[in-house]
Amino acid sequence: MKNIFVLLLFIFSTITSAQVVINELDSDTPSTDDREFIELKSTVPNFPLDGYVLVLFNGNASSSTANQSYYTLDLDGLTTDVNGIILLGNSLLSPAPDKILPDNMIQNGADGVGLYIGNGSDFPEFTLATTTNLIAALMYDTKDADATALMNLLGVNVQYDEGQNNLQTTQSVQRKTDGTYETKNPTPGANNDGSGIIFNGITITTSTIDKNEGDSFSIT
Repeated sequence: MKNIFVLLLFIFSTITSAQVVINELDSDTPSTDDREFIELKSTVPNFPLDGYVLVLFNGNASSSTANQSYYTLDLDGLTTDVNGIILLGNSLLSPAPDKILPDNMIQNGADGVGLYIGNGSDFPEFTLATTTNLIAALMYDTKDADATALMNLLGVNVQYDEGQNNLQTTQSVQRKTDGTYETKNPTPGANNDGSGIIFNGITITTSTIDKNEGDSFSIT
C-alpha cells in the first residue's frame, strides 16, 4: 500500500510540476477552415502530456447541445518541444502539426476549449462543461456575443474575439506573457512573442504521392 501511495504521489507531482496553457487558437481560416489549429505550451521544455485531455465545447446557447463537448482529444503519448510548444492542427497547416485534427473541426465560436487532467473516455460527446480537473480554459468567438453560460461553467471571465480586427480568417487568438490574450497574425509552432528557438522548416515535393517501402525518389 505504501509503495502504491508513493507512486501515485510521484505521478501527480509530475503532472502538476509544469503548468500547461492554451497558447494560441485559430478557429477561422480562409475557405473551408482546413488550416485550423490549437497550440499548447508548457512552462518547461519537452514536457510529456500523458494524463491530459483537450475538450472542445459548444457555446451556442440556442443549440440542443449548448455547453456540451463536441470533440475530445486524449493527449497521451504527446510531448511539447524545446520551446514547450505542441501544435495540434489540420493536415494543410504549415508548419506540420504534431497531431492532426479533422478539417473544419474547431467551431468558429462563440465556443470554448478546456484542458483537463484526465482521459478521453472521461469526456464522451455531449459532456457538460465543468471546472473539475480543469487546468486551463479559453473562450473565443468571431464577432459573436459572449456565451455567458459556458463561460460560467468553465470559470472564465473574458471571451476573446478572433475577429477583433475584422481579420478573423487571417488572424488568431494568442496568449501574452501576462496571461491575457490578443488577436494578431498566427504564429503556429513558435512562441507568440518571437522568442525561443526558431525552427527552419523544409517543404518536400516528390514525383508521385504513393511510395512503397524500398522505392527511391528525388526530393525538390
